[in-house]
Amino acid sequence: MNSLTRSASLASPSLVADQPPRVLLLSPSRGLGGGIERYLTTVEETLRAGGADIVRVDMLEPEAELSLATRARFLLRVLDAARRFGRADSVIAAHANLIPVAAAATRVTHAPLGPVLFYGTDIWGMRWTDRAILRTDPRLRPVTISSYSAGALSRVGLAPILAPGISPAWRTALLAEARRRRPLSPVPTVLSVFRLDDWVGKGAAVLLEAVESARAAVGPIRLVLAGRGPAPGALHELVSAHPDTELHESPTDEALARFYATADLFVLCTRTRSRGPGQSGEGYGIVLLEAQLAGCAVVGPASGGSHDAYQDGVTGQTPTDESAGALEIVLRAMLTDRARLTRIGRRAADWAEAATRPEDYTRAVFSTLTGRLPPAEHAPDTGTGQKIPEQSSETGPGRDRVRPGAPTGLGAS
Repeated sequence: MNSLTRSASLASPSLVADQPPRVLLLSPSRGLGGGIERYLTTVEETLRAGGADIVRVDMLEPEAELSLATRARFLLRVLDAARRFGRADSVIAAHANLIPVAAAATRVTHAPLGPVLFYGTDIWGMRWTDRAILRTDPRLRPVTISSYSAGALSRVGLAPILAPGISPAWRTALLAEARRRRPLSPVPTVLSVFRLDDWVGKGAAVLLEAVESARAAVGPIRLVLAGRGPAPGALHELVSAHPDTELHESPTDEALARFYATADLFVLCTRTRSRGPGQSGEGYGIVLLEAQLAGCAVVGPASGGSHDAYQDGVTGQTPTDESAGALEIVLRAMLTDRARLTRIGRRAADWAEAATRPEDYTRAVFSTLTGRLPPAEHAPDTGTGQKIPEQSSETGPGRDRVRPGAPTGLGAS
């Protein structure tokens, strides 16, 4: 088990102004994969690379079951780690359902700052007790990933935005794919990447219907669906009923980068459902950013926070609503002029490269989560020559292993 890790010894030296920030990081899981873990891993790597002294405590790991006993043990481990760590600059709660534990840990460590990270449907499904603590505890403050989710949080407080980052090595790999010049394939390719067991919420059926309709006007279209598997049987059945459609389970990072770079168009059409069972929504859609880094034009969801992840009308397009008909109109317009689509893809790579500069992200992480700027001697690594980190995309295992509204209390990203 590796549920307690840190970048320095657990000794607690006295704080002085020129020391690196000391951070206690409370995480809902490690090794289960997906959007929240990818977001948090990049945050943690950035803090460590910037010299922060970090203790991370994880609630869940692979093969562990979340129960009352698990939550009780997590609380005890957090309090023990907090006592051993001593005074901290920041206690980060990496999920809204860790708010009560974070409130206790900020008091034990005397931390003046307690950022609480929000992603999407966890905002809608926040427990009233957690909402009350967040509103009344002066040390806790919400932090979220897009302007859309910041608006959704407006009733509990003003939430600064810390958009998802791309690890330097993965960013370098995607940009390298964008710079490779490839001839156009005879048949245009549409790509969508998402966690395959969430195919309903990610709009796979709507995408298949829209592509089928677009073929009548455009001609043959190759559709590729990829993501962390295994894919449910219902998705296999749906794909098998549509010609020129491929399903790729758990591709490697290298394979995924090639999928992005060789597609004509990337499409993410997540459904937005804020009430009742089956809540879904896209707080940001980092796969849109990854696709653009690889030089691929994108189509984002009609609703949600993905508008922050691309430039509508410049690097991609947005349907007017979540219907298959609205999506088909966008697909038909973009796929009928592939030369123009290639130019859009090049603009997308240029924009995404500028929007994901590691030094900018490092400054944002430190200022938002620790209240400090990173020390000048800790410049971000460009990632050149580094191994691409695992779980660099939606192919990471089990993004929302625990569903919103389930008795475990862990919400979706």
